[in-house]
Amino acid sequence: MMAPGLFFFGSILLYVTDAQLRIVAPGSLANQFPETKGVVYGTTATFGAPYGGEPLLARLVYAPSYGKDYCTEDDYSLPKVGDGKHDGTSPVTAEPGSEWPELVNVVLVRRGHCTFVTKVRVAEKKKARAVIVVDYENSTMTSHDIQYVVMADDGQGSSVKIPSLLISKFDGQKLIESVEAGEVIIELAWDIPRTDHVVVDFWMSSGSQEASEFLQRFKDTAETLKYHLQFEPHYHIFSLPQGSKPGHLCMDGGTEFCAPDPDGAGPITGEDVAYEDLRQLCIWRLTARADVDSANSAGYSQYFWDYVVSFGKKCPSRGGKGDAIL
Repeated sequence: MMAPGLFFFGSILLYVTDAQLRIVAPGSLANQFPETKGVVYGTTATFGAPYGGEPLLARLVYAPSYGKDYCTEDDYSLPKVGDGKHDGTSPVTAEPGSEWPELVNVVLVRRGHCTFVTKVRVAEKKKARAVIVVDYENSTMTSHDIQYVVMADDGQGSSVKIPSLLISKFDGQKLIESVEAGEVIIELAWDIPRTDHVVVDFWMSSGSQEASEFLQRFKDTAETLKYHLQFEPHYHIFSLPQGSKPGHLCMDGGTEFCAPDPDGAGPITGEDVAYEDLRQLCIWRLTARADVDSANSAGYSQYFWDYVVSFGKKCPSRGGKGDAIL
């Protein structure tokens, strides 16, 4: 079975594509990425629409923030760009003095202090055709690490029409410095991967009634696809600043492994949810197995599906009088 890679966030099905940025000009910038031959890899946002078909040829545009971290329209002013001409010194196929074909603006911004959706929406209003978000200035994530970060929708992403991707601060700083020194031309491409099985990442919480209801509805599909479905559960665990008073949100009264309280003043605590998240993840990790008769099989666990569906039915995170609780 041939199927594109898929991505779940909450109960929303999204296509996830592999994003890459190829440096067309100047050659000196491309030479700073010798291992990838001038290609910068990143992670694609779960909102906005990546361009399919032909790669997008674009000019990188950057302006420093006035202090609001690219979160408002008045925080930065994009510089005026050229008329699309070049002098024949760039490594492209166009003749000297001719115009770049379909050259559009891609805006560089830095990560932090507001959601990805907010930053991309602001850049879209400034006529950006795509946005590249550079990771936090104090981040230690490499270009390899950054591809495992989820550029999540904040719930308002349906209004964003342009694609965006997140790259490491190390790669991003090279791009920023080169843009400040002169024109940078790039090629953006998004390729939908194809494989023998569907890849599904599901971000959830055991304390979420919506996630539980989705899993109950999806169980029949999972059992039908089995080894053609690479289902990966992810749980919403967070940490609090040291010195915080976590109440009953975190494991063992600490501040490191915490989960949201699903029912406010009700009997279920964030600590309960965190322990249940851990239990479900352990069941998945310990029981998911590939099909021994297939070289390209996905991992599947009947134990996991039986447990999470039974848990959702017997232990709803919210309900009326007489309902079971966590």
